[in-house]
Amino acid sequence: MAEILRIEGLRKSFGANEVLRGIDMQVDKSEVLCIIGPSGSGKSTLLRCVNLLERPNSGRILLNGEDVLGLPQGSFHARVGMVFQQFNLFENMSALGNCVAGQRKVLGRSREQSEEKGRFYLDQVGMLPYRDARPSQLSGGQKQRVAIARALSMDPEVLLFDEPTSALDPEMVDEVLVVMKTLKEGGLTMLIVTHEMAFAKDAADRVVFMDEGLLVEDEPPEEMFSRPKNPRTAAFLSRTLRNT
Repeated sequence: MAEILRIEGLRKSFGANEVLRGIDMQVDKSEVLCIIGPSGSGKSTLLRCVNLLERPNSGRILLNGEDVLGLPQGSFHARVGMVFQQFNLFENMSALGNCVAGQRKVLGRSREQSEEKGRFYLDQVGMLPYRDARPSQLSGGQKQRVAIARALSMDPEVLLFDEPTSALDPEMVDEVLVVMKTLKEGGLTMLIVTHEMAFAKDAADRVVFMDEGLLVEDEPPEEMFSRPKNPRTAAFLSRTLRNT
């Protein structure tokens, strides 16, 4: 499988607090990588650096062999999309309007093209009947599905998910996870920070465990969950699975 994303020696500090302490990672095209670990381990900061929402202090991020740290942020955000924990929808726009805005501003597509693509992806996530609804009229699960459609409308090469189900009521979690499994079947490259261990075990091609700003273990899910090699991984999984 062809490599699409490579991270080399990535470091990020906030003042004296070093959150990422030299991350090395590669992701192949169409691969689904789940990132797990305790709160404060650097998982979300890693995604935000990959998407250039945060500028790393040092290291390299290569997308299809191109060092992205020198690229204009606008053009890069079209290539690496992100779905946030808190949805981050534009409250004054309809579901379709949320899908159209970035295409028009960043990609320069016509309104007709943008609306056609927005309707297509809203349909893909089961939200086309709600295309005229504002976020305030939608449930949490519906908002997150619109957020996914918005990200997909930009035709990203890689899509990042930062705890996409953690703000949802339990009964709404499955509807979002089903959409993400469908995206996997379609061959989309995804990096997913998640606390849903069952989803990681079932949907991921690889699972990465992070702790204290370090990439501690990187294994296929069957290895990670059945035979973790690092004691820190084993202790985290024991605590997490005991509480589920």
